[in-house]
Amino acid sequence: MGKQKGYPLSNGHKAKLRKQIISGARNYNKYLINKVFRIVCEDGTEVDIRFFASDFKHMTGLYSNLSDDEFYKNSVSGKIDIGNISTHQKYNWSTLKTKGNHVEKIHEILYKDGKKTLLLEALDTNTLVFPYAVKNLSNNMCIGFVTDVNKARSLRKASSSIKAKTEKTIIAMFARLSENPQYHELIYISDVLGVYEKDEALLAKLDEPIQMKFLEIITRPEEIAEAAATLECS
Repeated sequence: MGKQKGYPLSNGHKAKLRKQIISGARNYNKYLINKVFRIVCEDGTEVDIRFFASDFKHMTGLYSNLSDDEFYKNSVSGKIDIGNISTHQKYNWSTLKTKGNHVEKIHEILYKDGKKTLLLEALDTNTLVFPYAVKNLSNNMCIGFVTDVNKARSLRKASSSIKAKTEKTIIAMFARLSENPQYHELIYISDVLGVYEKDEALLAKLDEPIQMKFLEIITRPEEIAEAAATLECS
């Protein structure tokens, strides 16, 4: 029998990665799945992005004897075992260690320090040009999105994600449930009036609590900074 290809992974390293992917899958399930995220940039660019269960395994960078859906389901439930993680991997331990650290807190790509989050257009990597990517400088994470629905597909280091056509400052991020046309969650906002001026129609796409708060802020511009901070923390 010939020598197996790939980088060997010890049981100890498998055990560490197992804990991280369980934690990451649960955060992915709680914060990212079954939602549509609207990103608004300071130049008026608006993009919707999505996260699907079947892409979680690919973002871990791991080879497994489980299908994409089984890998995610067993990770969320905690039933995944080190025996489900292949002994020989595409990436070395150093790379998998970094991926594991990022996967564990994958939701923080959107839910941490929005002022350090950027939208990238045409991110060029060694394997693919991603039409869009989101980069968070506070945790050195970047996720590339593919297809016409902009689904998350590649998790990588922000410091290595530098060959993009443009980098745009994000001024707001909203979320809605996939089956609901109205955005019910305000993740981040830095410029309430700017968001409204760039897309007045967006107001009608917000649910009533956020919509009323927007109107209150817009009609009392002297309180914009204070109210924006309140919105972000609520």
